[in-house]
Amino acid sequence: MTTSSFGSLFRSLRGGLRTHVLGGFLDSLLQGFENCRVGLSDETLRSGEGVAVPFFLDLYEKEIPRLEETVRLFETGLPEPVQRDILAKVDELVRKVVVPAYVRLARRFTLRERNDFYLLPNPLHGLERILWGVLGMGLGAFVVWAPFIPIWEKEWVLLFLVGGLLFPNARRYLALRRYQAELNTIVAHADDEIRRTEIAYLSSALPEAERASVPAPGASEAPASGGSERARLRQGGR
Repeated sequence: MTTSSFGSLFRSLRGGLRTHVLGGFLDSLLQGFENCRVGLSDETLRSGEGVAVPFFLDLYEKEIPRLEETVRLFETGLPEPVQRDILAKVDELVRKVVVPAYVRLARRFTLRERNDFYLLPNPLHGLERILWGVLGMGLGAFVVWAPFIPIWEKEWVLLFLVGGLLFPNARRYLALRRYQAELNTIVAHADDEIRRTEIAYLSSALPEAERASVPAPGASEAPASGGSERARLRQGGR
């Protein structure tokens, strides 16, 4: 399976009704990871998460300027210090949560993908498909023979045989669907965390800034009393 074909699957299956925060930055970041994970060697994948994580952190480093611009664009109504805090929290979230979670999924999936989701090594893929076909035929014969299953037509054996031969293809399709759902879950949870951060700042930081811009009661009363005093002096001198 090529990277471009999986990219189209990634776009077609993502949750279209869900509104992503920061213009879908995390969504596009993981799509970028998907386009580049082909560069990981089998040795790197088998060496553990600690070896693969720096590869994707290097890719993320190149996206930091775009993240900074995205925060300025989508958080333009917040004060600059608050924007910097949000940027720092998003950066920490990506480094400590998103990238490690993605690597855990991608390592396992990529190793299976490179073996075309077969259980046996590449030279034995044909044998594995035949074995699944034989297993399906045996299961079909049992279904036809079993008196407690209301199926007696022998044609069902052929159907189970075809199902066994096609089982590796079905397993590949289901693996892609499950992997896509897990990637969407990572993005959704990270988006929810960023959204909670934004709400926290909107409900606490902004009211404090507004209260700071309102004059103190004493300061507002002093000019009023001084103005009335000047008015009385003008009346007395008239």
